[in-house]
Amino acid sequence: MSMSTTSRQTQQHFEDEAIPAPAVVAAPVVPPTRRAQDADGLLARYREAGYLVADINPLARPGALALAPRGFVHQARGQDDASVHALELQLRRSYCGGLALNAAHVRNTAQRTWLHETLEADPAPLPEAARLDVYETLFAAERFEHAIAAAYPTHKRFSVEGSESYVLLLRRLLEAAAAGGARQVVIGMPHRGRVNVLANVMGLSSDEIRSLYTESPAPGLAAWDIKEHLGLSRRLHLEAGVLDVLLAHNPSHLEAVTPVIAGMARALQDGAGAASRADVLPLIVHGDASFSGQGIVTETLNLAGTRGYGVGGTVHVVLNNQIGSTVSNRRDARSTLSTADVARAYDVPILHVNGDRPELVVHAAQVAVAFRQRFQADILVDLIGYRRHGHNGHDDPRVTQPAMQRLVRALPSVVQQQRAQLERQGGDWPARLDAREQRVLATPLPAAPLVADPLEPVGGLPPAPQPALGDGVSVGRLHALTQAMATPPADFRLHDDIARLAATWQRAAAAPDRPVDWCLAETLAYASVLVSGRHVRLTGLDIGRGSFFHRQCVWHDQDAEADGERVHVPLRALADDQGTFSVFDTPLSEEAVVGFEYGYSLLAGDTLVVWEAQFGDFVNNAQVLIDQFIASGETKWGYRSGLTMLLPHGHEGGGPEHTSAYVGRFLSLCAENNMAVCMPSTSAQMFHLLRRQASSRKPLVVFTPKAQLYGMTAGHSPWRAFESGGFRPLVDDTDPAQDGRLTRVVLASGKVGLAAAARLEAEPVPGVAVLRLEQLYPLPADELRARLARLPALRELVWLQEEARNHGAWPALREALEEVLPARARLRCVSRPSAAPCAG
Repeated sequence: MSMSTTSRQTQQHFEDEAIPAPAVVAAPVVPPTRRAQDADGLLARYREAGYLVADINPLARPGALALAPRGFVHQARGQDDASVHALELQLRRSYCGGLALNAAHVRNTAQRTWLHETLEADPAPLPEAARLDVYETLFAAERFEHAIAAAYPTHKRFSVEGSESYVLLLRRLLEAAAAGGARQVVIGMPHRGRVNVLANVMGLSSDEIRSLYTESPAPGLAAWDIKEHLGLSRRLHLEAGVLDVLLAHNPSHLEAVTPVIAGMARALQDGAGAASRADVLPLIVHGDASFSGQGIVTETLNLAGTRGYGVGGTVHVVLNNQIGSTVSNRRDARSTLSTADVARAYDVPILHVNGDRPELVVHAAQVAVAFRQRFQADILVDLIGYRRHGHNGHDDPRVTQPAMQRLVRALPSVVQQQRAQLERQGGDWPARLDAREQRVLATPLPAAPLVADPLEPVGGLPPAPQPALGDGVSVGRLHALTQAMATPPADFRLHDDIARLAATWQRAAAAPDRPVDWCLAETLAYASVLVSGRHVRLTGLDIGRGSFFHRQCVWHDQDAEADGERVHVPLRALADDQGTFSVFDTPLSEEAVVGFEYGYSLLAGDTLVVWEAQFGDFVNNAQVLIDQFIASGETKWGYRSGLTMLLPHGHEGGGPEHTSAYVGRFLSLCAENNMAVCMPSTSAQMFHLLRRQASSRKPLVVFTPKAQLYGMTAGHSPWRAFESGGFRPLVDDTDPAQDGRLTRVVLASGKVGLAAAARLEAEPVPGVAVLRLEQLYPLPADELRARLARLPALRELVWLQEEARNHGAWPALREALEEVLPARARLRCVSRPSAAPCAG
């Protein structure tokens, strides 16, 4: 399921597509009769609130809805002789049964009307063969849980018993997706029922399942993680067609995978070359407590209607067992009436369905996918069941839920209920059901350790690595790109500051000796990647202009009638055959946005994906994504991401919050070559670093300068520095003739390294030199060791950092620096003193 090269036109179509406003259409004004008014009120009441008293909870009886007086005729529906009693019966069937619609909050009239018409039309009864298939699926799900419990009694087991219809729902969602024109589905889901889904939905063989319970998982299965985190790709041959399904790995921070799935889907859509996002359907399963409790869910729902993060709608499923972990009082779990109510804020329609009414579960799946494919909008299926066992199968749920468990233990399973219902029809149903059970029982289940054959992921994950771009770009080529970027359309009135910027670029392109500032250097890096045929995706808060007015890659016509109506993006005007440049200002979100960009980077192998924090400390809000995915995804799951994170960093008097991007924290996560951490000090170094990253499948963390360094001309490189050499992890500008006399070497990164070198150049100190460490991880240890070994008089290596002693790179680098130090020399640190918050 790797992302293929896409045309500029196709991807640009998605980027510029307008987000439709709610289509609130006024009904024609017709003077109604009193009886018609009353009838319309009855209809509106059921549509608005019928779900509140619907038969959707297997553990409770439905209530009664307070309605208007009886005895009137519903003339507005064209049923002149229909009594209100008949009308009410019809509405109860539509809105108060085992499948209930919660959509009064949906402001799009077309969507709401379609949902009402769909629910009010009685679904066609399932054919007998389909009813047998439903029973067989439920029986297989239940049998799997019983078999696993018997075979592996000491293993933690996140059983789906009490919600066996969950397996049925997922299978029918995939069938409906294939029937609705989707070619690929990307799934995220929590622990509960995951192994059951692997077997009964994803088609993992019994041998492969068996291997998950041993210390030797089958090749291709995650060896460094628990089985409930396992993801894989499968090509499923369904009745409606062939469907490529990617179930993503996910960590124990369950909802953290939510934006990752959306990002994966968007990458596949952008790479599909299709005119519609309907080809790729994201399917995200949530726990009932986490859906309402985790803010990342709300952040992701908010992304759905934006230009940069829309995926044409997601089918959300809440696996609702009516309890979060071991909470005994539901008032401790949430403030809303229903766990699904969070979706109401985003106009997401909700289908509440009783998990013990499996044929209605099938209908819910069909409605959900049909809605998503038709309207390219989110929809949620709230599958209400219960938990027959404790949280992990070993704890006794009666400890905290005695009343609920009395109901559960008195309730037949959905399999028993469904069999009894079918047998009541008489005839040969018992024999037919027995035959289906025997077919399931004949399928082998895990019983003893066995290593299976390797799995073959669909399409390969991750994409094949891209060839390196080379160490530099000729000055002539860079001048031509600069001229192209600095030329706006003839009828486009620039803001005065942008006009000055364009003039500065033009002068720089005409003057070979003029230094290149950071803004131009970064922009040229993207330009050189784009003209190579690759793509660039640049996102972040205020990313178009940059928090420090340092980027300016989106120019606005000052005569436009509306903001954003007419813009010019210089990086889209380089060449006819260039790659796509996507730039999106993001909502005020870090965790969901970083998760989305990480997911996008996994499947967009030919795209340089860059996210910039407004200030580096904002990345703190995405710490779960950094820990659970970015720093560890390759080790745990083989997920290779090229995501670049630009984190403005530096002590410039901005206070403790907007000063630090947590250098030491990132370095504490580094091992096994899992990512690169850099702090470039010149514009040319930034240029070469971004070009190197365009071919990398490792995450990159860049501690970028803030306003002070952007204005430090010492960091502005000459044109020749862009032409060759590439990114240098260790910068050594010392005179080799001085090697024999050097007794002290100062090693520093970024702004402070540049400032130390400039100070030493202005006021030379005999026997002292400055080296700039531009890549903090992986440390260029061999290069540094060799350089220090050539200094026979060296007695001291000083690590210099502007951060507090306990917040910068020193704690992480100290041991590594001691290992490269000659025996005759000592190591010490010069920094601000240790501090609890970092000083501004």
